[in-house]
Amino acid sequence: MAPRYSAFLSYSHRDKPVVVWLHRALETYRVPSKLVGLTTEFGITQRRLAPIFRDRDELPASADLGGAIAAALAASQCLVVICSPSAAASRWVDQEILSFKRLHGEDRVFALIASGEPFASASPQTADQECFPPSLRYRIGPDGELSSEPAEPIAADIRPDGDGKRLAKLKLAAGLLGVELDALVQRETQRRIRRMAIISSAAVVGMIFSAALALYANARRIEANEQRQVAERESATARAASDYLVDTFRLADPASENPRTITALTILGRSAERARAELADQPVVQARLISTLGEAYNNLGLPNEAASAIEGSAPAIKKAGADGANAQLTLAATYLLLGRLDQAMNQVRLAQKVLGDDPNERPPIRARAAVTEGMIHAAEGRTKEGIAAFDRALAIYRAAPATNPARLALVLQARGNLLSDDGQFDAAEKSLIEALQIYRGSVGDRDMETGQTWFALAQNAFLAGDLPLAEKRIGNALEIERRVLDPDNPTIADALSIQGQIYQGQKRLPEAERSLRQATAIYKKAFGGPHYLIGIAEVYLALVESERGRTETALRILDDAKHNYDVSYGKLHANHGDLLVNRATILARAGRRAEARADCAEGLKILGQTLGPEATYTKSLAAVCADI
Repeated sequence: MAPRYSAFLSYSHRDKPVVVWLHRALETYRVPSKLVGLTTEFGITQRRLAPIFRDRDELPASADLGGAIAAALAASQCLVVICSPSAAASRWVDQEILSFKRLHGEDRVFALIASGEPFASASPQTADQECFPPSLRYRIGPDGELSSEPAEPIAADIRPDGDGKRLAKLKLAAGLLGVELDALVQRETQRRIRRMAIISSAAVVGMIFSAALALYANARRIEANEQRQVAERESATARAASDYLVDTFRLADPASENPRTITALTILGRSAERARAELADQPVVQARLISTLGEAYNNLGLPNEAASAIEGSAPAIKKAGADGANAQLTLAATYLLLGRLDQAMNQVRLAQKVLGDDPNERPPIRARAAVTEGMIHAAEGRTKEGIAAFDRALAIYRAAPATNPARLALVLQARGNLLSDDGQFDAAEKSLIEALQIYRGSVGDRDMETGQTWFALAQNAFLAGDLPLAEKRIGNALEIERRVLDPDNPTIADALSIQGQIYQGQKRLPEAERSLRQATAIYKKAFGGPHYLIGIAEVYLALVESERGRTETALRILDDAKHNYDVSYGKLHANHGDLLVNRATILARAGRRAEARADCAEGLKILGQTLGPEATYTKSLAAVCADI
């Protein structure tokens, strides 16, 4: 009879929490588009693995396999056994395995180790830890009964020192589809382009207002006399900043300068120079102004100019103490945009140090420090640390009564990116959709922030394997960004890079190459030299060339990608390991397996040093290498 179920789940009722997770994970798993329609030993692959059969409870102890269970076993393409000491002791689990093997053979039986140890029954001292039922441990003979010949069941392992849930799910999905694990892992472990923009939305005109606002966050905690002193100090600072900025717009030479030809860059450059020269004895005012100038430069896609302006005011920023923290964070954001991650984190730590330990002091700046820290962790591949930092920022923003909705949305978006990076696609979708709703309600459907959230949602759909949805979402992002930004803005390159990766996943190689080459060209012009974002796009461009059979071209592109990584990171980074495993994949495709295995070994060594051997991403790439 034709299979009605992709799989039958056999388990002990004591393992129901694992069964509930696995049942949902397999039934909601989206098969990568490039695999849909392929002919395998199980027939033509479909978009979903559903339905998966799961009986709710074990049969009564006095019963044999009931008719419904027997029928479900007969109508199931594969059997997945949730293995644990309880399952090994269950005669019903053992009977289900034996019945399935008699019906369909042994090659379609898969195991998921939830607890215990495989083959522990070989020793009397560990027999109680055995997790494989007898019918899983041994083959059946020609008479349909268990033989004494040991079996070697294909097993995934979700124990703490095993595969982890994400890789275990992929192993089982690959088995149920009849495809190589690498085909699924490559889709799940695509290197992400992380959004590097930090909370910074001030424009040149907005500088006056941001500088003129007095900060009264702690007024209720200060005595009346101190309140007056704070108010007077803030008022004086605001007046000084406003006078300074108004003077900046005066013509340096009224006889020769045409006010209609003066650009924003002219004003920004003049402002930075004047700030250092004329506000040397007012470090607080200088620090605030130079921070806003740096944000304006970054918003214009000019991080090198931002770094130069802020670095030139370093002495004043240091003298400003806690009032200089915002400038330090702007410099951290600038270094992040430039790929100078160690320097970025150093500036965050300096800002956190001058802010002190009182959580009630300057909460908006503390939140910004947490966001910036999270962004740096994200760029370094430290997923858990990044999510924790974003959660701290969200707690601060949600507790504040007057939080700007756009700031809350940006943190939700950044958090969603990292959750997606960790394979938590449903949680990521929830965080990103909340961010999109906030942006659409506050700034509208055609704003850059809305476009960037569409970009993040496209990325999440891409990693979850839904390439048509990802393609549609990245189209929304590009439509908004191209309307708002210049064609050579690196933000457009980010979207083009992910679009190229989507096309590569769909085997639309000419379109993938076009998008990726456009992205690298924009990056190179914007950064004026090596940058890790160039390297990320080049890795996928190399994969495109490899799939066309152009191995040497692909390897040359990877060499350039490595150079971009080397210059940006200044030390070994997880992306170095990722690059080597991708190189191994390209070499293996060309039949150069000895070289491929050497690259895999080196790549996994780097991933172990950077992310740790137990990291999900490290294990995912280890599974890729195991098939080479």
